[in-house]
Amino acid sequence: MFLHHISKVTPSQHRKHTGVLLQFPADVKKNIISSVLEVYLKSEDLDRIFSSSFHIKWLFEFMGQAFALPIESFSIIEKAVQIYDLWLSEKRLPKIFYQKKYYFLREIMNHLSLIFEPRPGLSRDLNKKHVELCKSVLRIYEKLGKRNKKFLNNRTRKHLLFVMMGITDSLLRGEGCVAQPILTTSLSVFLLKILYELWIRIGVNDLVSWELFHNLTTGWVHRKENIVQWSATIFGLTNRVIGILYGKSEGTDTLTINLPPLDITFQPTVMNVNSKQIIFLWDKFLHILGNPNRFNSPVLFCQTMVGIKDVVNLFLNVGNRRDYVQSTDEKILPDRPDGNTIMKIFGKWLFEAVSKNRVDFEEGVAIAFSILCSVFSTHYKKPFMDNYLSQFYSSIILAFENCENYANSIFTILLDTESIFLRNLNGLYILVPHYLKMINLILTKEKLPFQPTTTLVTLRKSAILILKTLICLPNYFSNLSIEQIEGYSQDCVKNFNFISVLRSCILNGFSLETDPENAILFLWVMGFIIYETIIQQTTIPPLFLLTIQKFICQPTEIQKKWPIKVYLAAISVLRSSSCMIERINDCSTQTIPNIIIGMSRILVQTIKEPYENVTQHEFNLLLSGMINTIADFIIPSQWIFNYPNVISEVLVAIGTIFDSKPKKKKKSKEKKDEENTLIISEQFIFEARCIFLELLRISGNFPLPNGPSNISSSINENDLIKESGLSKKEFLQYCRFFVHNNDQLFTVIDSPFTNNEEKANNTYVIVRDLTGKSSWIFKFRLLPLSFQRTNEEYFIENKREGKLKSPKYYEAKPLSKEKKKELEIEFDLPIENDKLIPNYIETNQKVIKTAVIIQHRLEEVTKFIEEEFTDHDLTIKPPNPIKKSDKKYKFNESRMLLSNLNLIHNSAKNNIQLINSNESFFEDLKKLDHTPERNRLSIGIIYIEKGQNRMNNGDGIFENLNNKVDLEYKNFLKEIGWIVDLKDHDGWDSGLNYKKTGRYTPYYANYSTEIVFHTSTMLDLIKPEKRKKIIAKNKIVIVWCNDQRNFNPKCIKSKDNLVFIIIRPHFTGLNTVSIEDYSGIIHYSGLLMNHCLVGRKILANLVRVTAINYLLEFLSQKQVFPHPYLRRNLLINDMIEKHSVKVNPDQLLSQFISGINPKDLSEKKNSSSQKSENFLKIKNNPNIETKKIL
Repeated sequence: MFLHHISKVTPSQHRKHTGVLLQFPADVKKNIISSVLEVYLKSEDLDRIFSSSFHIKWLFEFMGQAFALPIESFSIIEKAVQIYDLWLSEKRLPKIFYQKKYYFLREIMNHLSLIFEPRPGLSRDLNKKHVELCKSVLRIYEKLGKRNKKFLNNRTRKHLLFVMMGITDSLLRGEGCVAQPILTTSLSVFLLKILYELWIRIGVNDLVSWELFHNLTTGWVHRKENIVQWSATIFGLTNRVIGILYGKSEGTDTLTINLPPLDITFQPTVMNVNSKQIIFLWDKFLHILGNPNRFNSPVLFCQTMVGIKDVVNLFLNVGNRRDYVQSTDEKILPDRPDGNTIMKIFGKWLFEAVSKNRVDFEEGVAIAFSILCSVFSTHYKKPFMDNYLSQFYSSIILAFENCENYANSIFTILLDTESIFLRNLNGLYILVPHYLKMINLILTKEKLPFQPTTTLVTLRKSAILILKTLICLPNYFSNLSIEQIEGYSQDCVKNFNFISVLRSCILNGFSLETDPENAILFLWVMGFIIYETIIQQTTIPPLFLLTIQKFICQPTEIQKKWPIKVYLAAISVLRSSSCMIERINDCSTQTIPNIIIGMSRILVQTIKEPYENVTQHEFNLLLSGMINTIADFIIPSQWIFNYPNVISEVLVAIGTIFDSKPKKKKKSKEKKDEENTLIISEQFIFEARCIFLELLRISGNFPLPNGPSNISSSINENDLIKESGLSKKEFLQYCRFFVHNNDQLFTVIDSPFTNNEEKANNTYVIVRDLTGKSSWIFKFRLLPLSFQRTNEEYFIENKREGKLKSPKYYEAKPLSKEKKKELEIEFDLPIENDKLIPNYIETNQKVIKTAVIIQHRLEEVTKFIEEEFTDHDLTIKPPNPIKKSDKKYKFNESRMLLSNLNLIHNSAKNNIQLINSNESFFEDLKKLDHTPERNRLSIGIIYIEKGQNRMNNGDGIFENLNNKVDLEYKNFLKEIGWIVDLKDHDGWDSGLNYKKTGRYTPYYANYSTEIVFHTSTMLDLIKPEKRKKIIAKNKIVIVWCNDQRNFNPKCIKSKDNLVFIIIRPHFTGLNTVSIEDYSGIIHYSGLLMNHCLVGRKILANLVRVTAINYLLEFLSQKQVFPHPYLRRNLLINDMIEKHSVKVNPDQLLSQFISGINPKDLSEKKNSSSQKSENFLKIKNNPNIETKKIL
């Protein structure tokens, strides 16, 4: 006796000799069964009652009929279930039961199935009781499936599967589904869960049985519960298969099936199954539902595709979830399944789904596209087979050309193929025209021809992110053409102009953009393309630069509502382009002037009428960005001096800043809380003043003659003491220290070198201020005419005495052959005596030309020099110094010095103070000289060889040195900075030492920033663990990774590492750049974005600019990195407060002008004590006249 439907779908058949009570009246059956069950439950000696197997069979006749009773006999049925539950738990079981245990167990399974016979017409309460009885029976079946093989043999276990399949089929599509649907609804989840788990636990390998199971489950695909159970089961099996193949760090070491919550929440099912059986089960369960494209329900088709996507993602993530192999000795695990394997398993279903695109099935088709795009966007060692590639390309083109029918899929394709053009796929660039056509459609049309399923903002973002991988293609693959392919539509590629479409996408797309986040991406893309096209596409950079400038200065009504971070991003892009001034001028001479005019005007406007809804910090960042952008474009070159109108605009901006008085927060009368008004802070005015002082100081003169590593003079008082041969105490007799305007420290030194006529009348002036340190050596030649000698007299006298020697910096050296040939071509004149051309004027083309013409037209040269130069003695001939300084002329000399320094006027006298030059002052002076005048940054660089990505803790990575790296990496190091010799380097070294860490390192500097690159491969004098510690201190780390696996920063990351910029060589000869950001802040700086394709020519520059932007932005947002000028200002103010001496202006000038005659050196050497006393008298009694003391 068993459920009738079981015999319809399984080999099990009814036996005729059973069912004695079937024809009995219902009341009789009920009474007989109730009496028998009552006797059994009360009997204490079951072995006496049931002494043979026939007795047990007799009992089964009554027990089986109990389950067929109406549900109104709920108590009787419940007792029958209780008895069988006890028997299966081997409790209250007659011993005779074990003689035919397996037979009796199969009978129990059959009898229990009768409870699932449909009973139509039940009341709500009876239906509820029926469901409870069925669940009790299902729990018994579940416990039976968990029993070991000693209790259940293979035949009995298989019979259990047949019974469960019959019950399930009856309720999901048989009579029970129609007659009693409430039973189906309540039990379907339990039935499928137990059935699927029984197939796994029992481990049937009989292919006939699996074929039967497959035929039944394909009839249940209309049930959502079946799809959900299948998805959870195949996901758990896949996870276990991956654990077997790739280790438990990738998968699981037990089979875990976690059913998602439906109407009921289940605990995860954990099973220990033989590894070989797991792989067999995975294959069978994967195909148990058949081809999902035959499903008639769009919802279930979509649900099935979700399950397939989860399984595919498990394979694609192999290698990504494992942090690293625990040791290098551990067995190396195989690579993830290649794309061909995945396509062989799932490709048929997926390609069929995207090609059919049935009506109402668009959501499932979109998921199928998502799976395909994810598979083909992942890196594998083995290339894809051509048939899979052709099907994939055809599917993408089909969707793009029929976007009205594939609206759901368009977004999925763009989202999941953001990095597709970084992959090494044969024939991939056949998709470029189609992608650009679709991107151009999305970005430049206000109304799309299809209705996207997602927001238009998200769709546009995906289009922009793909665009960044295509920017460099025209410059490197401009000669590639698409050949005529049979059956391939050429409509999209006819008359296709890559550059024009790219320009349209960016410019028109930006003008139509409404989302600020997308606007920032547009700005970064524009900055990227400016770098990429600056050489080959000269019309594009000016166009994009002026577009950005127009956005900052003349935003539209929509753009005015954007947050301030968009404007900061635009300013950052402009500033990042300032290092290409010469190339931008080659493209268009009016671009940079227009930018500076616009930035100057918007700066003035921002100060007078600040933006709305801006925080104080954002306001400060905005003004600082504008000022620094103007400075960055002006300082490196002298172009501005050819544009008076630009100078005028800049001066107006300067004046506006200086005239701006700091505003204070006001309390609102209507509100109790303070009103947050923007403040023009003193700090900003001070910083602006310092920046423009720097602009005036070195504009057009950066880098300085001694190189960019030091923008301040290297001369200090200690150097001059050593040169003089005097003791410090003696030397100080010739030094005077002053303060001017409370922010400049002057040191005036009379040169006490009497034995050296060349230096006897020199005066050294050292000025220290917020921008650094400057020094001059003055030779006072502007004395009264009666004391001057003509140059000719000086020349003849010294030539006669054999003393005529040119100063070192005027010495002439022969020109190189290359330089000589260059000059001959330049001026179309032969150079016979190239020693006439002094090396110090080689860089001045006008003077070089003059020197060359000397050989041919001496008279014309003399006339030319007199017209062009105010003092020809300083250009061609040695200067005409006075041999010895006389005390009576000292006033003339000092007065001229004061006049040149603008200190001679009465209005300036009160701005000068005297300094007490004690030991403490010199200590503070030394501290000031060691305080940088530029931002000092450090950036880490590491090199990863193939296979090292999985090394334990990254130790193997730090064993790489420069003698074992590839050429591309070496070239990158040369381009990201200058390889400096730390032994001779006079700039910042960031703690590196040529004796302790390594002799060479990349270094870069501009007028405002110094960068030392801590390069692990160049730290060759220290151990790997110390190299790792040095790299770990850097907030930005650049990773050159030759391993194509996903880089895991955890192997080297420390708490200080914030951003990793990962560079990988690309198969095309370009490079891919990825960015791992752990900073936790929202960046508005670029220019590189995650997953970019970058050309080698601009790689180093872009990486450096991006690293600097990230670092400076982080420090500015955290407000932990004050401007260097502020730090120097604090030190200078402290020195003035501690060491300044208040004297009246006349005494101060007397001290300034009073001099020491070098010929009296011997007399003055012993007067240091008197000098100190005189100084103290001035300090203590300012009214004492200086002349009387001196």
